[in-house]
Amino acid sequence: MRKSNNLTMKIISIFVVFIFISGAGIFAQGIIVDHNCTDITLIPEEAIVQAKSVLHIGYGHTSHGSQITTGMDGLVGFANNGGLGLSLPEDIFEWNNGGTNGALDLEEGDGYGSGWLDHDCGYYPDWVNETREYLDDASHADVNVIIWSWCGQASGYSEQNMIDYYLSPMTQLELEYPDVTFVYMTGHADGSGLEGNLHIRNQQIRNYCITNGKVLYDFYDIECYDPDNSYFGDKYVNDDCSYTGGNWALEWQAIHTEGIDWFNCSPAHTQALNGNQKAYTAWWLWARLGGWDPNAIPVELTSFNANIKDNAVELIWSTATETNNYGFSVERKNGAARFNPIAFVNGSGTTTDISDYSYTDIYPPAGIIEYRLKQIDFNGAFQYSEILQVNYATPEEFVLSQNYPNPFNPSTVISMRIAADCRVKLNIYDIQGRLVSELIDENLSAGVHEAEFDGTGLASGVYYFCLQAGEFHDVRKMILLK
Repeated sequence: MRKSNNLTMKIISIFVVFIFISGAGIFAQGIIVDHNCTDITLIPEEAIVQAKSVLHIGYGHTSHGSQITTGMDGLVGFANNGGLGLSLPEDIFEWNNGGTNGALDLEEGDGYGSGWLDHDCGYYPDWVNETREYLDDASHADVNVIIWSWCGQASGYSEQNMIDYYLSPMTQLELEYPDVTFVYMTGHADGSGLEGNLHIRNQQIRNYCITNGKVLYDFYDIECYDPDNSYFGDKYVNDDCSYTGGNWALEWQAIHTEGIDWFNCSPAHTQALNGNQKAYTAWWLWARLGGWDPNAIPVELTSFNANIKDNAVELIWSTATETNNYGFSVERKNGAARFNPIAFVNGSGTTTDISDYSYTDIYPPAGIIEYRLKQIDFNGAFQYSEILQVNYATPEEFVLSQNYPNPFNPSTVISMRIAADCRVKLNIYDIQGRLVSELIDENLSAGVHEAEFDGTGLASGVYYFCLQAGEFHDVRKMILLK
């Protein structure tokens, strides 16, 4: 049996945050990844890099479990080509056995063969014995994550079978190998619905993991939801994504763009989109195991807006609280493949006071510009803001800028660039299309103009400001929040 040399497990509560210490190992307790963990755009680049630097994974599976790695294969090229708007280094999602060339180190079992981690966790006691053989072999001394998938066996298990053949053996392995994180998994959908035995057994696994602070990849839950969070678990959903009345994956793929919204791959027994979702969730899991905490908010950013001036774009942002905030790297992208830093603004360290910041980007390139903030802690950890898009026009163009602040209470400023002398109308409408205010109705000269709108006396909600300047028309949305 291997000795624990890089992982200490300390149960603080049912859910414990992952922490990474000195590059030596991982601390893991109480993590569930499911359909709520399929937005891969939320995983920071540094979390992906960190996972690849510390994880060494052994994965035993047969055909259904291969859906995860088939999706992971397709994700590499999809991300490289900017799918889902991803802008990450080339081949960042690459994986292989050994982690060569900076890839994630993941070794697959050989299915129904006779090598390492063959078959799946439905073959008891084979999977348990093979786990011990795998971890006791000196060539796998660096392995710190073990995950086994199901094929169809969970559908036929009784409650006691699940305890005897899966839950208890997994717990025993955790005790024997305390330096390894064992990832539990639910079985794939089988069309038997919420009253079926498969659903009940999967719920048994999930409840056990929640109660005992385990790590769970909820394979079944992912198959019950489409990317828009529509639920099909109550419609006898099957492993191929079919349900009573249709097929959620094929329906979603048909109204979304391949290569942009989803990528084609060939996962066993199912549709490409299901393989996509399984791959996204897998990388969410790897990032969590590597130390990423998606719920950590060291700096609470409350607003991020832009004002267009004659020869510049002024970026303005505010924070409600800050913890250990070194500062903000201001990054810009204008047609380039990646964001580039253009300035650094010092943070306020640790404070519970509201902090206001600004940076003026003088003479930016004309056209559609994207800005984001990279908030950096004193310990080097960082997170990104949402992307702010600005249409910075040359003097010959008309532009209606987003109001600032937004949301506002009770007043806000609306800026516009007028390319030529003309009659200008700027009106405010409520969400029902009723006229609220005529801010401007006069001839204006070419240049940048501002108008202040005061929402005193109006109810909180969404309002629209509409500009008509000569033949130019534009409409933007703003929020009054009292």
